[in-house]
Amino acid sequence: MGGILLTSGVGLTLGLIMRGKTQTAWHMLMLGVAAASVTVLAIALLPQDLMINATRTVALPIVVLNIVATTLAGMVYLQARRLSAERDLLAAALAQSPDYAYVKDGHGRFTAVNNATFTLHGFASADEMIGKTDFDLTTPERAAALLEQELTVLASGVPLLDFEEELTNRAGEQCWYSTAKVPLHNNYGEVIGLAGVTRDITTEKRLQRELTQSRDTLSFALEEMSDGLAMFDSGGYLLFCNEQYRDSFPYSGSARQPGAHMADILRVVVETGEQITVPRDNVEGWIEQIVANLHRESEEEVNLFDGRWLQIRTRPASNGATLVVVTDVTRIKQAEVALHSTTDELKHLVRTDGLTGLLNRRAFDDVLDGEIRRTGRAGTPLSLLLIDVDHFKAFNDHYGHPAGDDCLQRLSQVLKTSLKRPADTAARYGGEEFAAILPDTDEDGAYLVAESFRRALADIGITHRGGDKGHVTASVGVATYMPDNLRRSAPELIQAADEALYSAKAAGRDRVFGRRVTSEQKRYAGH
Repeated sequence: MGGILLTSGVGLTLGLIMRGKTQTAWHMLMLGVAAASVTVLAIALLPQDLMINATRTVALPIVVLNIVATTLAGMVYLQARRLSAERDLLAAALAQSPDYAYVKDGHGRFTAVNNATFTLHGFASADEMIGKTDFDLTTPERAAALLEQELTVLASGVPLLDFEEELTNRAGEQCWYSTAKVPLHNNYGEVIGLAGVTRDITTEKRLQRELTQSRDTLSFALEEMSDGLAMFDSGGYLLFCNEQYRDSFPYSGSARQPGAHMADILRVVVETGEQITVPRDNVEGWIEQIVANLHRESEEEVNLFDGRWLQIRTRPASNGATLVVVTDVTRIKQAEVALHSTTDELKHLVRTDGLTGLLNRRAFDDVLDGEIRRTGRAGTPLSLLLIDVDHFKAFNDHYGHPAGDDCLQRLSQVLKTSLKRPADTAARYGGEEFAAILPDTDEDGAYLVAESFRRALADIGITHRGGDKGHVTASVGVATYMPDNLRRSAPELIQAADEALYSAKAAGRDRVFGRRVTSEQKRYAGH
C-alpha cells in the first residue's frame, strides 16, 4: 500500500511539473523510470531478509514491468488526449461553420446538424432537429425530390456535387444555395448514410447576374453602335474593339486583335496599301507619329484605298489608356474632294436592293429626305408613288418563292422603264412594296407615271391564278406636295401616299388613287 501511495505521489508531482507543457513519449518514459524507482525504494524498505530474497527473485522483473507498463499507459493516455483534442476541434469547426452541414442515415433522417443548419430551419438546438426528415422541414414535393436524390447517392455511391437551388427563405427572400452530398461507408465498405454541406451563394449569384447584365449591355452597345470603337493601353497595345472597328479597315481588320500593338497594325496598313495617304518616304516616322498620338487628344481623317474616308478620334483616359473612335465620313468628304468615281461602286452596293437592283429602303429614306429639303427650298412640287403587288402572298404560295422573286424583278424593270426623268428614283420599299420619288412633278404628272406603270405591268401578263385578273396587277397610291406647301416632311408624304394606296386596294385593286398635300387642305382623288 505504501508503494502505491508513493507511486501516486510521484505521478502527481510530475503532473504538476508538466502542467501547461506539451507532453511527449520521453516524458512517459521518465514517468515509467520514476515508478520503477519507487518500486526499488519500496523493496529497500523491507526487512533485510525479505529485501535480500525479493532482490534475488522478483526485483528485476518488477522494475522492468513497471517501466514498460507505466510508459505504455502514458503513451495510450497521450494518444487519447490527442484524438480527443482533434475530435473537439473538428466538432467545433463543424458546429460553428457558416455553411449548413448535416449527416443523415440511410432513411433520410438527420443524425447530426451544425448550428447554422438548425438555426436556418427555426430550431433552438441540434437535438430538436435530430431524427427529423425533409418532410418535416419543407414542402412534400421538394422533400420527395430530395429523398429521391439522396437515395440515388446512397445506391450508386457517387457523390452529388454543386447542386444549385433557388428557394424562398423564412423571410420571404429569394436565395440561391449550392449543395454537395457524399455517401458515408462503415469499416466494411457498406453505405450507412450521407453527409451534406449546403452553402448560401445568393450574393455570388446576384453579383454574377449583375456582371452578366452589365457585360451584355456593354456588348449590345458595342455591337449596335454605328461607329468603330477600340481601347489601347498605355503601351499602345489593343485591349478590345467592336466589330465595326475591324470592319472599318478591310485589309488590316484581321490584324486588329486584342494584344496587337498599334505599330504592328500600322505596318500591315502600309504593306497592304489600305490607306493611300501614307507618306512612303517616311513610313517609320509616320508610324511613330500615330503611336504618339495615342497619348494626346487628336482627330484626323484618313482616306482608304476604296475611296472611303474615316474620321479617327483619340481620347486619352485618366488611367493611361486611350479610346479610339472611328466614324465613316465618306459622304461628308465626297462634297470636299473629287472622288465620285471611286465611291460610286461602294455607294451602289450599300444603297441597292440585292434582288431588284433598285434602291433599298435606307437609300430611299435618304433620297426622300434630300428631295423634301430641296423642293421645299425651291418651292417646286414633289410626288411619291407607293406600289403594292396585288395578292402577292397567294402568288408566292401557289408558284413558290423563286417565281415570286422573278415576278418582283420583272416588276422592278417595268417600274424603272416607266420613270422618264433622270431625277426620278425607284426603290424597293419592303417585301412586295415599291416606291418612286418624282421630284418637280405635280399630281397630274404623277398620275400619268403611275397609270403608265400599272398598264405596262398588266401588258407583260405575268400569270397569276390567284389574282382578280388572271395576271399580276398592282395598286398605286400617289401623294403630292404642291408648290404652295413649303412645310414638308417625309413621314407626312409617306402617310398620305399610304392612305391613297389603302384606298386603291379598298376600291378593288389594280388602280391608282392619289392625295394632294397643300398648305391648306388635303384633296382625295382616284382613278
